[in-house]
Amino acid sequence: MELTGGTLQADLLGHQRRISSVALSSDGRLALTGSLDRTVRLWDVPGGRAARVFEGHVSDVNAVAFAGQGRWALSGSGEVIGGERLLRQWEVATGKVVRDFAGHEAEVSSVAAHDGRGLVASASADASVRVWELASGRGLGVLAGHTAWVRSVRFTADGGRLLSAGMDRTVRVWDLDGKACLKVLEGHTDHVYAVSPAPDGRRAVSASRDRTLRVWDLESGQCVRVIEGHDDVVRSAAFSGDGRWVLSAGEDKTVRVWEAATGRCAWTATASGRVLSGAWSADARWVVAGTYDRHLLVWELAWR
Repeated sequence: MELTGGTLQADLLGHQRRISSVALSSDGRLALTGSLDRTVRLWDVPGGRAARVFEGHVSDVNAVAFAGQGRWALSGSGEVIGGERLLRQWEVATGKVVRDFAGHEAEVSSVAAHDGRGLVASASADASVRVWELASGRGLGVLAGHTAWVRSVRFTADGGRLLSAGMDRTVRVWDLDGKACLKVLEGHTDHVYAVSPAPDGRRAVSASRDRTLRVWDLESGQCVRVIEGHDDVVRSAAFSGDGRWVLSAGEDKTVRVWEAATGRCAWTATASGRVLSGAWSADARWVVAGTYDRHLLVWELAWR
């Protein structure tokens, strides 16, 4: 499968301040966005239209994710000084709040869910990662080890490990059952804003303020590839469903697709403003990106 191009299908406005986070449902039909306007919004991706607004946060919304096969939405909120410091669960169909997960001592900056294990993870400016039971909201443990703000957290596909990345310039690999740090991945020379595992669980990709992406071997802990090409901070990175490609988004106003094995840039799209978050569907058909200037951009990729 080779990427032959991409077409901008929608340029959606609705948020009143910058979009901090985007997430796609597993089938790629729905997108969630979180914004500094303190709302979460649901979008119909193929239809190119707004579907619902989730209101109730009284602080910036910094992170969003789907959970429960798309039945639930998760949002993380807070501000650098003060604010809610909450992880919140919403019902997607109605926009109603289900529960708040409270415990972090500073803003919640990233959220992730593993449907198979019924788990939720959150990362915070308090330098910790917390793990929760989705069904009850019960806290299952605190993963401590980062020495600065944790900016990203993601589960491996099997749910046995958790990856986190932060402003201490490291990526950490955690054993969820033993609540232990298995490896500290070092190499970035500035803050790490995002980390994402490959579907096979053997690799991960990270994005950094040092303008690079790094591909890691999770078994050895070694960096196997440095991907260069962005001209500013890289804020987002994610593997495709088949593990062959990496999507990235950055403050150079671009969204890019890279071949993971070679670091070759296969596609670049330019946005009107700095891109703070990007995501793509499992089949790599749809790409969404949220920008500093409030746009949600939707591309449809062409493959052959």
